[in-house]
Amino acid sequence: MKVDPNLQPIANVQSDAVQNAKASRAQEAISDGRTTDIDRPDTVEVSSKFAEVQQLTSKLQQLPDVRSDRVAMLKDQIQQGTYQPDPSNVADALLNDPLNQGGQD
Repeated sequence: MKVDPNLQPIANVQSDAVQNAKASRAQEAISDGRTTDIDRPDTVEVSSKFAEVQQLTSKLQQLPDVRSDRVAMLKDQIQQGTYQPDPSNVADALLNDPLNQGGQD
């Protein structure tokens, strides 16, 4: 993108106009005895829900991605031929899985 150097004076004039307007409003507020927010620093307030989300996120990151003990137990059952999942429980788990909700609202 090419910037036209002839437009720089226009930008300076606009910037000066903004600064002059701010100064003018601040002066009017002072002379009228009103307070002004122009010289106050910006502040941010974070809700308690944000802190709660951060705390829960931290706890979630500490959990393992894979439950190794459960995987080992199921692996042993499969190898021994004793693993017999209940088809009804499997179907319920598939239907209730939030990751398996593709397009259903």
